[in-house]
Amino acid sequence: MSLFRRLFPRKEQEDTQERLERLEIEWRRMQEEWTDVYAKFRVMHMRVAKQVQKLPESSEEEPQREERDNGIQAGSSLSPRLQKIQQEILARRGNRSVPTKGGE
Repeated sequence: MSLFRRLFPRKEQEDTQERLERLEIEWRRMQEEWTDVYAKFRVMHMRVAKQVQKLPESSEEEPQREERDNGIQAGSSLSPRLQKIQQEILARRGNRSVPTKGGE
């Protein structure tokens, strides 16, 4: 056995052991990192799923809102007061484009 130990000194086994420990540590770090990435992905996926669920609900609400507003433009983000002001402005612009009898 002494010949075997001379050919393969103990130092190589220690290097192998250190290498194994280093690889195990790196493997654990990688597992933790991917666990974090997966958790973030799940949160993002849940948010997207919620938004997708809200889309059909909001499309169902728009016709009801349209009926309530009675003539106010649907899909507008303006308050009723600002919508009235906007309609007045558009009406003035429309009157401006109509030629007058004596103006031509």
